Amino acid sequence: MAKRRFDTDAVHAGEAVDLSSGALTTPVVRSTPFVFSSLDQLDRYAAGEIACFEYARTANPTTRAAELKIAALEHAEDAIVLSSGMAAISTTYLGLLNAGDHVLVTDDGYKRTLMFARDTLARWGITGELVDSRQPLAAVAAALRPNTRLVLTEAPTNPHLRMPDIRALADLCHANGTVLAIDATLASPANLLPLTLGADLVLHSATKYLAGHNDVLAGAIAGDAKLIEQIRALHLNLGAALDPEASFLLLRGMKTLGLRVERANASAQALAQWLEAQPKVKAVYYAGLPSNPDYAVAHKQMCGFGGLLSFELDADMAGIGRFFDALRVFALGTSLGGVESLALPMGVFMRNGLTDADRAMLDLPDELIRLSVGVEDATDLREDLAQALAAV
Repeated sequence: MAKRRFDTDAVHAGEAVDLSSGALTTPVVRSTPFVFSSLDQLDRYAAGEIACFEYARTANPTTRAAELKIAALEHAEDAIVLSSGMAAISTTYLGLLNAGDHVLVTDDGYKRTLMFARDTLARWGITGELVDSRQPLAAVAAALRPNTRLVLTEAPTNPHLRMPDIRALADLCHANGTVLAIDATLASPANLLPLTLGADLVLHSATKYLAGHNDVLAGAIAGDAKLIEQIRALHLNLGAALDPEASFLLLRGMKTLGLRVERANASAQALAQWLEAQPKVKAVYYAGLPSNPDYAVAHKQMCGFGGLLSFELDADMAGIGRFFDALRVFALGTSLGGVESLALPMGVFMRNGLTDADRAMLDLPDELIRLSVGVEDATDLREDLAQALAAV
């Protein structure tokens, strides 16, 4: 049979009809221990000769189905799912790095990803350095050391939607013996396949587009089988296992990933173009806009530009407040990638989580607003933004 296409794998990969019961969807397997049929089976499993389920923290049938589906969608040799996106990030750091190692992380990204690398890893003798996401290739080239074991970047980045040249970055890293990991949460595998461009690992907050309904916490790591095995060995000790109910919800969400992302792509593209023409908007950040400095790279690597965009509102704090008070379809909240549209004042929200120096480095002014575009009607979303801008 020919290789199946994305939407077919989104529905079927990793799953099979349970012939004993006729169940079409993968069931939620709640058992904590799994039993062996014989002493011989247990002995062969313990010797690593066969694979089977032993204990829910190490593996679970529902969870494994989610891992296999993600691996198929990402064109990966293997995948792990974990209890959150941050669990995926921290387990990747700790699973690949040792005392004395050096890691580079681009500086436009999730706050906790950056601060874990720069501040927390130092407790174990690992040096984490942030580099400029506006010129990632040059910045990484200048900062690489013989002991740089890992380079991590988002693609696109959050919240300024920059796009690194993944293939060029992979060539640079591999020439130094360095692993390249891409956090592709904002793109999802429906829009971007970093492993096909040379990356070694791809990470997701599966809470976002993969699950897609704002009702589950999950993380995922996919990529080279040896690296996944190395990370999984630590994962088993850390214990950040994904609950089987969450695995079921993740499986269910991924079945409609292509449909949801297609709608989000189209709506976000239309809203970004519309916002660029509004007099109360100073700047718009979206990978699909020709005004984006990385538009050519994004166009080359992606098949859609995602549902996340940011813009700078030409207003003071009182005006920003009136904008958010006037929204009726967009909800004021964190997170992204769900079916509901969300708006967040990034600069205001990050005031208490960062120093002034960090806020300046990350370019998070008070007027920076992030939109996560859901699957509502695009006209309703545009009209909601229009009346909110009028209130400014």
